[in-house]
Amino acid sequence: TAFLHSHATSFGFKQVREDEKSKLVGNVFSSVASSYDVMNDLMSAGLHRLWKDRLISKLNPFPGMKHLDVAGGTGDVAFRVVERIKSVSHRATQGTLTDMEEDTHIYVCDINPNMLEVGKKRAAEKGYNEEQCLSWVQGDAEALSFEDGSMDGYTIAFGIRNVTHIEKALSEAYRWATQES
Repeated sequence: TAFLHSHATSFGFKQVREDEKSKLVGNVFSSVASSYDVMNDLMSAGLHRLWKDRLISKLNPFPGMKHLDVAGGTGDVAFRVVERIKSVSHRATQGTLTDMEEDTHIYVCDINPNMLEVGKKRAAEKGYNEEQCLSWVQGDAEALSFEDGSMDGYTIAFGIRNVTHIEKALSEAYRWATQES
């Protein structure tokens, strides 16, 4: 009877009410935030790193890019985007990321503040705390406040499985994309 007035959606291997999913997902990620990256290594035997490297290769980040990484909490994909841009910029100008076109900006968005805190800490450990190109934004993939056509790139890795309305999140991604992306 709990499902009479609310649609069901998947959460792991069970069905839950749509209005419960985000709370359940939030609880899971709040409890694992500090060990999330290690868990990914263990559960995928490190393959997630290869998958993310392939994702970045396909994305082909460039200096001056505005990129949004949704469900990017710990920064794993965003750091790869920054490193690729630094690599491209360094080869082109022998410069550093701070020498790149000042329009370069990577937004890491996650609904869970604990995941974002882990990401910020990792960024500082990697020396990105001095970089002006990273922003950490708490928000829901289904309803973010970026302007239409404001992003050159958009990624959502494993987090897509935790979105209640996937089609809504992807519609938002399309709205943010520039015509060139």
